[in-house]
Amino acid sequence: MRSLFVKIFLYFLLTIILVTSAGILLIYLRDQEFPPLANQNFAKHAIAEYGRQAIDAFEIEGLDKVDAFAEKLLDDAGLRIILFDDAGRPLTRKRVPRRMQHLSQRALQSGEVIYPMMGEHNWLASPIQSKTGARYVVALGLPDQPPMKHVFKGLTHGFLGWRLFILLLVTAGVCYWLARSLTSPIRRLRQATQRFAAGDLSTRVGDQVRGKNELAGLAVDFDDMAGKIERLVDGQKRLLRDISHELRSPLARLGVALELARQESNQESRLKALSRIELEAGRMNEMIGQLLSLTRLESGVNQLPRSEFDLCVLLDRLVRDADFEARNRNCQVLFNGPDSVVVSGFEELLARALENVIRNGIRYTDEGTQIKVELRHEPGKILIQIADQGPGVPDSDLSKLFDPFYRVADARDRQSGGTGIGLAIADQAVRLHGGIIKASNRGEGGLLVEITLPG
Repeated sequence: MRSLFVKIFLYFLLTIILVTSAGILLIYLRDQEFPPLANQNFAKHAIAEYGRQAIDAFEIEGLDKVDAFAEKLLDDAGLRIILFDDAGRPLTRKRVPRRMQHLSQRALQSGEVIYPMMGEHNWLASPIQSKTGARYVVALGLPDQPPMKHVFKGLTHGFLGWRLFILLLVTAGVCYWLARSLTSPIRRLRQATQRFAAGDLSTRVGDQVRGKNELAGLAVDFDDMAGKIERLVDGQKRLLRDISHELRSPLARLGVALELARQESNQESRLKALSRIELEAGRMNEMIGQLLSLTRLESGVNQLPRSEFDLCVLLDRLVRDADFEARNRNCQVLFNGPDSVVVSGFEELLARALENVIRNGIRYTDEGTQIKVELRHEPGKILIQIADQGPGVPDSDLSKLFDPFYRVADARDRQSGGTGIGLAIADQAVRLHGGIIKASNRGEGGLLVEITLPG
């Protein structure tokens, strides 16, 4: 039996049946204690009433009349009666069990109603005085308790029988509903897992499992996991596609330059072709290096040691290097910040991230303008702003700037030498430091990149 639904259904049903059976058994065992508390008054009245009738029959007509009365009482009411005199002798022609004689002796000695002891079953004995003043003992046997098989026979026949049948049907229905409510979400989760394993990464199950229980929480966790895996796989596919596309162009240019170098007899033309080969090889080498850096960042940097360093010193060095590079376009890179801000992290990675953002600003800012780098240490956070004075980015593209190989203007980026990986590296490096990076268009023109780090 491998079905969880069948197991839960049978467990519920079996539990209810066992509890019901135990209740019936306990009631039966309770009623074996004779006489039950509710029947004791009845027993006293019965022994007094029938005892006087037996005494009257004996005093008027003798032993035969007493035996006839006892037989009639047994047939009509299921009661057995034995009459004893004041010496404890039985007044009957029939055989009397020895234990009944002991019971009559106890009643004579105590003068009270004697209830049964162990082994005497449902016999009672009580002293009774007749109208003539004579003293007798009357022993009365109430009907025996039905055997267990008769109890179950009564439960399965007649009015009580079909009521129990209806109760069992209702109980089975409730058990079915409970078992289904427990296993249905599990079945949906299993089906979703199978579809997901078959390649349907868009599979979600949260809208099919409702509520606030553990299974609903498991469905939410499944959707979160599926979403992350889908984004990861889509990202890997897009990365492979972009890598193939990005490598195809420089490889094609390399092939053309190589062919020209072979065919050109002019030394100057051959040197130009070789220079082109060197340029394309350098771009490919840079792209592969950045791809390796991005891959390492995405896989984590737990193997790198964390250290404390001064962020102001780091930014000042990067700005001075960038300012020297920006002079080729008649631009300036300016830095504004406090004297010292000490942080803990991976200095090399954060330096590469900041350098990529600053160099991206140099690449796209207008000639003769400034790139401003500002550092502010606020309560609980460190804010770094890098603003250029270029054309900015369409609002619809702002959220995609940090995706690998994404370019706003493909031709322009190729001309400027950009690979579209630098901002993706910056995004991963900032995230590894517990921070966030975002871009927005400035009102006065240009792009503003804000990096927020915990501080």
